[in-house]
Amino acid sequence: MTSSQTHSDREPKTATSFFERYFELLDGPDPYSSLELVAEDVEFSIQWAADTSRKSSQFLGGLAELRGFIDMGDTEGWAHYVLHSGVSGDVEFALGETRWDSGERIGTFLAVAELDGSGRMRKYMVARSPALAFPGVQ
Repeated sequence: MTSSQTHSDREPKTATSFFERYFELLDGPDPYSSLELVAEDVEFSIQWAADTSRKSSQFLGGLAELRGFIDMGDTEGWAHYVLHSGVSGDVEFALGETRWDSGERIGTFLAVAELDGSGRMRKYMVARSPALAFPGVQ
């Protein structure tokens, strides 16, 4: 895809995006397998809001801290859904939702990653909030 092209779940998919692969592994039976798509020298920032208050948390670091973030996570009963994604050079982005297994939206996320020459995530920034939904993108 070029920087002006995107795809959503309303259009036929021609290829699986980086974030679709990453979140499928992260949400699967072995969340640590997602680290196979992460470069050794990764740097990341995860901005995370649990509710609609002004309070949020930021998680920063490298590969060890990303592994620690996975350690903290409870991935039972919910998953990530990529609604819209795009690519510009070695940068990929995704707009998505976390949803309970029932289909109810938990929150909305926006993720961006810079990929290295072998397609592994070198820089990663993601923000998640339950405060906003993008129903027109569904």
